[in-house]
Amino acid sequence: MMIFVFTLVGLMLIASAANAEEIHNFRMCRKTRCEVYSVYIDPCPEALDNQPCEIPQGINASIIFKYRPKFGSMTPQTRLYAETLLMDLPFMDMDTNACLYTECPIRMNAEQDWKYNLFISPDYPKNSYTVKLKFWDNGPKADKHDECCFKFNMKIV
Repeated sequence: MMIFVFTLVGLMLIASAANAEEIHNFRMCRKTRCEVYSVYIDPCPEALDNQPCEIPQGINASIIFKYRPKFGSMTPQTRLYAETLLMDLPFMDMDTNACLYTECPIRMNAEQDWKYNLFISPDYPKNSYTVKLKFWDNGPKADKHDECCFKFNMKIV
């Protein structure tokens, strides 16, 4: 039964990624403890020209990626930020329970999938942003270095 469920989830992620464009110009954050690859964003036709995604206000944008963490977590937390010079500003609509976006528990050194639908609120200012997606172990014995983080450019239009 579990094999069927994992196969079904995998097929759903592949189907979702089929309409998305692969982002090649993402960057890993410093001192992150994971590998992130095969990043897709939908909609993002600009990725075909290696340009930042232009996401209109008032729609959902899907962020889909594969990752391999160098840590495990039973209670992972996550946050999506707009990076600024002074501080990272969180996108407020995101539930911080990472298990809503990936299989839990997060398994060390195992390839896993992530899917998040970001609603681009009309309240978000139209501008260019460096977006940072980060998740970490929030367990009672968590090491503060057990986090995965990457960045990509996005423009809200």
